[in-house]
Amino acid sequence: MRKIDEIKIDIPKYPKLIIDTLEQNGYEAYIVGGCVRDNLLGETPNDYDITTNATPEVIKKLFKRTIDVGIKHGTVSVLFYEKDKPLTFEVTTYRIDGEYDDARHPKKVLFVNDLREDLLRRDFTINAMAYNEKVGLVDEFGGLVDLERKIIRAVGNPEERFNEDALRLLRAVRFSAKLGFDIEEDTRNAIIKLASHLSLISKERVQVELTKTITSDNPSYISKVYEYGLAKYIADGFDKVDIGRFEKRQMIHIAYACLLYNTEVETATKILRDLKLDNNTISKVLSLIDAKKIYYAICSSSEDRKMSFNLCVKQLINFLGYELASDFIRLVEINENENSTINDEIKNKVLKLKKEKCPIFIADLMINGNDLKDIGFKGQEIGVGLSQLLQIVHKNRKCNKKNVLQEIAKKAYNTYKGEQYEL
Repeated sequence: MRKIDEIKIDIPKYPKLIIDTLEQNGYEAYIVGGCVRDNLLGETPNDYDITTNATPEVIKKLFKRTIDVGIKHGTVSVLFYEKDKPLTFEVTTYRIDGEYDDARHPKKVLFVNDLREDLLRRDFTINAMAYNEKVGLVDEFGGLVDLERKIIRAVGNPEERFNEDALRLLRAVRFSAKLGFDIEEDTRNAIIKLASHLSLISKERVQVELTKTITSDNPSYISKVYEYGLAKYIADGFDKVDIGRFEKRQMIHIAYACLLYNTEVETATKILRDLKLDNNTISKVLSLIDAKKIYYAICSSSEDRKMSFNLCVKQLINFLGYELASDFIRLVEINENENSTINDEIKNKVLKLKKEKCPIFIADLMINGNDLKDIGFKGQEIGVGLSQLLQIVHKNRKCNKKNVLQEIAKKAYNTYKGEQYEL
């Protein structure tokens, strides 16, 4: 177990400059929160936050470039330029939060002069530590011990912390997944008791925490939201999801496709839209889930297996495109590992078809809509005709010649019986 007075953290240039400037002007200042935690874990922080007893007005006077990112809550961003690249660091005045009226934001904040009071309002002990070179590590609530024990524990009374900000109910799961830590018993019991409070939080906020959880080093920890009763408050229908298998640090759309792998497309659509994910991600996730029907057709190919296998793989690529088809193969490798031989065959076939520049898409046909229009096709008939010609080419790529496709299309047009063209 490390001793607090032996802890040394190398503070980078600009955070150190901010702390030194504040101290030289008679104020306290520390790096605080996640950057301290990450340093103690031997990781490189993504950013550095500073806490101080200087007011926002003082901070703005002491530094040349500042941005009022959250000044009513005591936060000012200090801006530096390094090789014309802007670098910002949030500096926040010690504060305590007033009464909460929406389970997320305090009605007002009060600036204080006591670092301990500021740390007391933070969520978990591992995020409630501060450090500067003069004082060393300030750990009022046992954060260092909890890091060593690999535990997520609320600061002080867990029910009070979760009542202050209900998003912390889900953040506990997210940090558990990020670090591979267990959630301490009293903290876990408070989550279970107050689970319904998550319904008060915007879906955008919920989605951010959910996304960070399923793209973490331990995405399977998402099962905790079911164990703790949070699932029904995440999105409409989320509590009914039979979650799929995961692999760590996946791209967002693959992670959500893993999460919803066993979910019907209609239900998955409701969940993704309820979570306010962007349209591009939603489209990719739904396409990956929907493509399973083609995959299962590949797996069940029996008669004339070579022909049906080749045709289904082409249909898979046509449905998804090459990039998303590669993502789909990764998805089924994770969730359908009992079909490893078939998965390898699909992967090799996709690579081969791409290398050979095999005609897969309508754009690859040696005939286009204008050619069909010249023959006599009209309106929607053109799209249907091109799709049917593509199916012919999928079965026999030698047919992908303009004169051959024209002859097929002309024959279909001349034998049209008022219902549909039979190519």
